[in-house]
Amino acid sequence: MIYDAFGKASELERGWGYSALVEYGGKRILFDAGGQYQTFADNVRKLKIDLKTLDFVVISHRHGDHTGGLAYVLEQNPKVKIYAPLETGSFGTPPSPPAAKALLRNAPGITPDLRYFNGKPPENLTIDSPWPGTKFTLIDKSVEIAPGLFLVRTVSDAKGTLELNELSLAIRTPQGLALIVGCSHPGIEKILEAAAQFEPRIYTIVGGLHLVDKSDQQVTEVVDNFQNRWHIERVAAGHCTGEFAQVELERVFGKRHDHSGLGEVIALPR
Repeated sequence: MIYDAFGKASELERGWGYSALVEYGGKRILFDAGGQYQTFADNVRKLKIDLKTLDFVVISHRHGDHTGGLAYVLEQNPKVKIYAPLETGSFGTPPSPPAAKALLRNAPGITPDLRYFNGKPPENLTIDSPWPGTKFTLIDKSVEIAPGLFLVRTVSDAKGTLELNELSLAIRTPQGLALIVGCSHPGIEKILEAAAQFEPRIYTIVGGLHLVDKSDQQVTEVVDNFQNRWHIERVAAGHCTGEFAQVELERVFGKRHDHSGLGEVIALPR
């Protein structure tokens, strides 16, 4: 765990956001890049992580608390492959086609100085990425990217993040999927349903479950479902999971609740 806001006392610096290094099946994967460039960079150096040896990076979604350290990643490994969710207007993509089409409307009475592009908008509208020159591989559906490694795409229908696309990383292990999530904006059970299309057994969930803003009743129901509906073996929740949810995970999972603060290493079955 490279970046989070809690953990045991150490020289690592806490920050709001999330980042984890995943090593499995001969692959080294950076999942998200934290919320602040300097804090992320300092923690990477303190943990002696060599970003030059990454196989690829997964950015779960467009929010800054998951992309803040990406510039540092690119300084260390400028040609690294980066997977990100397809989002109109994000990661260097153009605006949505409906927005572009709306520019062509000729409203009677408009004066020439108020017309977009003098009435002749370019064929290809572009919006620069905050990371110029970076080639993102944009994902618009769930897909297996390497043997036993899956990117699970879900879309949020929640107030505040409506239509936000999010990627989760699922790893097939001998005991089921290890599911790494960023913020779970679409809902953690929605993500579980999508991941189960690849493998119905879920061994563990690692990362932000976004239960911090849910009622106690909702949190308890979700945590109970982890055990009773999904039959999940372990949980290593972080980031936006919330303190009450951590207490509930401890209640339900006991020793199978892996504390996953800064610097912790979560073992996966091999």
